[in-house]
Amino acid sequence: MLAIPFLTQLDSRAAVKGSRDPLGVQPIWSRFGRHVVGNLTTVSNSVTDFTVLLLGYYFAERVAAETQSAEYVTTFLKWEQLAAYARASRNNERSFRGTERVALRLAKPGIVMLGTDSDAQILSNQKIYGLWGLYSVPAKAAGLLEGNPVHLTPVARQLVEQVHLPLLETVGLRGVRGLVDHLGREHGTLDLKEGGRDEALLNAIARVLEKLRAPEKAIYREHLLHGGPGDRESTHGLQRAFADVLESTLDDPDWQLTPESLQRLTWRAREQGTVGEALANRLERIRTCELLIAPAVALFEHVLKHEGQSVQAIARGIRELWGTAPRETLDLSATEAIELELRAGTGEPESGARWMRLARALHAGDYEEAIRLVLEQNATIMNARGDAAPWARITEGKLHVNLRDDSSPRSPSGEQLPLYWRHAYFIESLRNVAFALRA
Repeated sequence: MLAIPFLTQLDSRAAVKGSRDPLGVQPIWSRFGRHVVGNLTTVSNSVTDFTVLLLGYYFAERVAAETQSAEYVTTFLKWEQLAAYARASRNNERSFRGTERVALRLAKPGIVMLGTDSDAQILSNQKIYGLWGLYSVPAKAAGLLEGNPVHLTPVARQLVEQVHLPLLETVGLRGVRGLVDHLGREHGTLDLKEGGRDEALLNAIARVLEKLRAPEKAIYREHLLHGGPGDRESTHGLQRAFADVLESTLDDPDWQLTPESLQRLTWRAREQGTVGEALANRLERIRTCELLIAPAVALFEHVLKHEGQSVQAIARGIRELWGTAPRETLDLSATEAIELELRAGTGEPESGARWMRLARALHAGDYEEAIRLVLEQNATIMNARGDAAPWARITEGKLHVNLRDDSSPRSPSGEQLPLYWRHAYFIESLRNVAFALRA
């Protein structure tokens, strides 16, 4: 099992605003989040996608064995395409990867290609941005995939063979045998027309994916929600306790991740004994981290919008926007306790100390110093990435912007700052899995 933090490439639906990460905060919040969620990523948050993934590995392995073909990935991508068309056309799903291209092709139903050609793929690079690239590592961390080459673990194979395959066998399309033959064709096609030759195939796949059965829920609860057999090694049982705490929020349709809502989860965790106390301490550290790095990112984005202005003028604008709000939100003693964990993934020893100086500057309302510190942090991160130029610098007392992120959100006000939250910590992913398994 994986006991260290891992990251996967983000797709456009999952990337945090400003995901180019000019202050190097992604390694920081990932490190904090991995203490409470050991297997999921920001994008691996769909239980149905995990089912498609496991079936894809099963069929790829079987086609390779029966045809002596080395096109393992090709078979997987064909299966993902089949599943996507079934999910959209039969189950009315609109949230899977590739939904836009699938919707366009379904709007004019006919014969579509299956395979690795650009006119067949449902994403610009399906291998990287689809389930193969985004879900394989989380599934391995959850104990559903293993080995090299990667294959199903015994529990995942049992799920596929005892639950999913029997459902495919109940329809009139030669069952699994017909599907394996379909995926093994060198030049695969799919008839999307109503009443077409592949109607039964699409209906069968949709049936497998339309809902979760009791055996699936039991396995996914243990491996996805509770972290699987490796959780004791990766989070020391904290993910299981965190999942139990998060389930108390599932009846609230307006629930959002904020410093306040996380604090309430911390209070609930402390009621769960020794493990709950350890979980509460970790959640408090996450909260403390976010109360610093979220305003820091917002400050940096705000600064970039003021080309040609002096530091003093920009600081006055921030003071008008935030006032003394950071003094109310930042706990300096709690922040000092996480200083070592605030070191960015560059290994630069001054990083943690710089974040601490920034916390003190914000707490004191010294926005001129805070501006200089976020610019220094950006310059350090860019240099660590290969001597890249900083996004902005102070030249002759004025701000000179080299790179501005126009996608950045509106700066929060002082009233909004106490509830301001920007980063994932994998918490929403765990909650999404909990919600799917309860439904």
